[in-house]
Amino acid sequence: MRPVPALAAGLAGVALTGCTLRQSDEGALRREFAIPGAARAITYQASPSQSGWFGREGLRITMVFALSGADFDRYARTAERSGLWQPLPIPEAVLRRLAGTRTAMEARARQARESGQPLPPAGSVYNPSEEQLLARFSQSLPSPPPTGLYQIQTAGNDILRAPKTIRPTLNQDVNDFMLALLDPSTRTIAIRVSSNY
Repeated sequence: MRPVPALAAGLAGVALTGCTLRQSDEGALRREFAIPGAARAITYQASPSQSGWFGREGLRITMVFALSGADFDRYARTAERSGLWQPLPIPEAVLRRLAGTRTAMEARARQARESGQPLPPAGSVYNPSEEQLLARFSQSLPSPPPTGLYQIQTAGNDILRAPKTIRPTLNQDVNDFMLALLDPSTRTIAIRVSSNY
């Protein structure tokens, strides 16, 4: 008895999907930021590491690419000339928008009002301050270099596949982002992907 071609192809696709999630993430980031082909991916962390029933909810990816000296110099020159990258450090106001601190504080206050329950003590683990939220968020990012460039892209949904908008600054909290950090001291490009859906 011969296997049914459609079933065999479907099973092969399922088997490949689990095996190539890293390659899929890497390919998406290489395309989005035009990472040179010779660049090596030296760090990859992803959570969740597998697609669930609704995809990869609450996605967090950190990927670092190492470039040769010549490739890095060429990439940095192109980035500077493009006007699409900003000089480091990232302003605190922008970090607060990436972290979604205002949205989190408002959601907590709204939940307390709607439930009729008082908010836990300010600064506690159940009601962290805006500064505590920002500190926790900043610690979760790749360590930003003292000099270099950064770029923020947002999509609004499906951060890895949807069209993205480059954001030189942010005037409101975002629900997803790609943050790229160009570090001349290590010749690396560190990318953080984050979604709150």
